[in-house]
Amino acid sequence: MLKPRRKPQKVYPNADRFGEDGRRIYSAYDGASVAYRYRRPVWLKRIQLAAITLAFIAAVLLVIVISALPH
Repeated sequence: MLKPRRKPQKVYPNADRFGEDGRRIYSAYDGASVAYRYRRPVWLKRIQLAAITLAFIAAVLLVIVISALPH
């Protein structure tokens, strides 16, 4: 007599990984770090990089002007 076939098991992404609480991570969303979940748009990163660069240039110019003043 033939046995009925087993139902195929679901394949979960990241099923072999564990979270910080020790429980299994079953979804790709839970497996992703917080940095990948909340990614900033590229234009926002460019604006931030431009602001940091301008602040650095302003600081260098300020040091040059202050050092050039008579003591």
